[in-house]
Amino acid sequence: MAGCGTYVITVRGFVAPFQIGVYAHERGRRQRLRIDVRLVVERGRPRFLDDVATVLSYEGLVLALEKLADGPHTQLLECLADRIGDLCLADQRVVEAEVSIEKPNVLPQIDSAGVTITYRRDAAAQAAPGEQ
Repeated sequence: MAGCGTYVITVRGFVAPFQIGVYAHERGRRQRLRIDVRLVVERGRPRFLDDVATVLSYEGLVLALEKLADGPHTQLLECLADRIGDLCLADQRVVEAEVSIEKPNVLPQIDSAGVTITYRRDAAAQAAPGEQ
């Protein structure tokens, strides 16, 4: 039932060690990342049923992030964000996903460095093959 509006799911402060970085000293070791995800989800009905099977559960997203943390080395935060964005948009109910990733204490002068990227279903459908 389209046209029932949207709701927002957030996962804030997911922290895990990832293999990430472009420099030689970052290879072969893990660095803590902090990830926040905001999903805009299409509502299937005008009122929520009190049944977890009828909504998008944040637990699945957290499990997917844990699996990514165990994955191979990634050089760029942007590429990791793309993977997370793809995971989010794999559920057809998600119309938009905002992914923020921070590397805490990466440089002594700053608290963290990071990236925030917004993914939209319409933009994902228009991407050239191999660019998603």
